[in-house]
Amino acid sequence: MRLALLLGGLALSAQAFSADIPLYPTGPAQDSAYLRLINVSASPLELAPDGSKATLKLAGDKVATDFIAVPGGKTAKGTLTRDGHHVPLAVTVAPGDFATVFALPAADGGIQQQVVTEPFDLPNQLKASVALFNTDARCTDAKVNVAGKDLDLFQKAPAGNPRRQELNPRAQLAVQLVCAGANVGPAVELGPLEANKRYSLLLVPSPAGPHLVAVTDSVAN
Repeated sequence: MRLALLLGGLALSAQAFSADIPLYPTGPAQDSAYLRLINVSASPLELAPDGSKATLKLAGDKVATDFIAVPGGKTAKGTLTRDGHHVPLAVTVAPGDFATVFALPAADGGIQQQVVTEPFDLPNQLKASVALFNTDARCTDAKVNVAGKDLDLFQKAPAGNPRRQELNPRAQLAVQLVCAGANVGPAVELGPLEANKRYSLLLVPSPAGPHLVAVTDSVAN
């Protein structure tokens, strides 16, 4: 019941799949966990899961997959490929939890992985939920202000990574990344925030420095 309420707040989409075949076999819904990939590169990223003929590819403007179901408490294995580099993926997610795997650029041009896990929580169906995921240590004292205001969007959020904050629904919201007390990059438009939906702000590195990417949390069917 609790898991169904959470999934009700996530839009269902299958656009990230290259075939209508589950990437990872799962048992009953209560035993499932959820995993998504973030491609921190302009080059395409591909996941080939162990034991599956289906693949998952991120290319172009699509930087994040939907959350895909994986067996809860078991290790989801596969191979990540980008720019001719191949690295193994092995992620264990507790039942009901959500893991985000960031495929960051490595010093040798390969792929460095950072996994951020978010435990299950019961959503407030009257609020929008926004999380900040931070994967760039160069952004010291990272804050996300409401654009044009000295108002930290996550000042009341629990410490940790990610930091998730419930907000009242609104037609539009623009935010500004702040590092070491200074604005970094242009404001980022989140668009409308809808009740009972979840959103993520991804603080990721780039050749130009730290920047924010906004995505809507979705579960693939």
